[in-house]
Amino acid sequence: MSKLIKKCFFLVICGGLLAIQPLSVHADPLDPYIQGAKKEGSVNIGITLRAKINGKSSGDRYIAAFQKRYPFIKANFKRIGGARERERVIGEMVGGIYNYDVAPVTETGTAMLIDAKLPRIVEWEKLGVPKFLIHPANMGIALRTQIFGIAYNRDLVSDQEAGAFTWETCADPKWKAKAAMDDGPRHLIPLLMEESGWGREKTLDFAKRWAANKPHIEHSRSTAAAKLMSGAYHIFCGAARTQIMDLQVYSDAKSIGIVYPDPVPLSFGDIIYVPDKTPHPNGGILFAAWTATQEAQVLLDEVNFTGHPSFEGTQIGKSVQGKKVVSASWDTLIRSDDVLADIIQAMGMPVVRSQTKKKK
Repeated sequence: MSKLIKKCFFLVICGGLLAIQPLSVHADPLDPYIQGAKKEGSVNIGITLRAKINGKSSGDRYIAAFQKRYPFIKANFKRIGGARERERVIGEMVGGIYNYDVAPVTETGTAMLIDAKLPRIVEWEKLGVPKFLIHPANMGIALRTQIFGIAYNRDLVSDQEAGAFTWETCADPKWKAKAAMDDGPRHLIPLLMEESGWGREKTLDFAKRWAANKPHIEHSRSTAAAKLMSGAYHIFCGAARTQIMDLQVYSDAKSIGIVYPDPVPLSFGDIIYVPDKTPHPNGGILFAAWTATQEAQVLLDEVNFTGHPSFEGTQIGKSVQGKKVVSASWDTLIRSDDVLADIIQAMGMPVVRSQTKKKK
């Protein structure tokens, strides 16, 4: 073999190696699921988002973006709403009926699912999902982020005055009997439990002083927000951003606003999971992983106002910029009913202990 032929052969081999090497280094970890989803052909998505709100596209727009990202999958979307619907879906799965490839559960319901061996365990972090969104047992990931603040009626409270609100405003005698709260003040949970929050002593002391200010207690945040809009209340302490923004955007409510006092409490609204025996697991995994991308989080913040503030481009990220966000840990979320019971008891309200696990 001449030197020229040897040299050409050597260059061909080297060129081939250079061409192959980047593929192995930059292989998309989602590729196996993409190939599997192509064979499955469709995915049945059950999440809490509403398809439309007052005729305006919300969940439909969110699912359409996923469909555009993966056009080879037919995305079928049906809302799974409150506790009864979620329990029905779980009951169906226990009975061997799998109508959804992705389904939601509350943080306190994850242990029951794991014990029943219903969720598929996936190494989500290897698929690019940020660790803070992943359940510690890898049974699912957080979808909707709840940010809490103080909502106010703009006909009764000026934007300038509201801009100076702190959490102590809720205990200020100026607002005695003029404020609302819901009967489950979950925004205090991360402030009580997390090191970056207030700690147990300060949080429970605040809860007592807040209760002494005689806030009107509503059964739900939605009811409190609606009455705030009507002028029944001046302020609503512990309002979830999503409820106030829903009214502003989808009902064109101009009379309400919301501010986010420092520190800003953060919790998760839903955990989504892929049932282990679902017929379209690859499509379900693709959807769940997609919800944790910047594209999906920015869009979620636009249509449902529950994007995570750590994702660049979210409106909530801009709203809380420069403030300390206190995020509930997974351990806190799983035990949140117990923690909430302590807060409610400190406020002098009755506690239904059967709704929480007894502490050992």
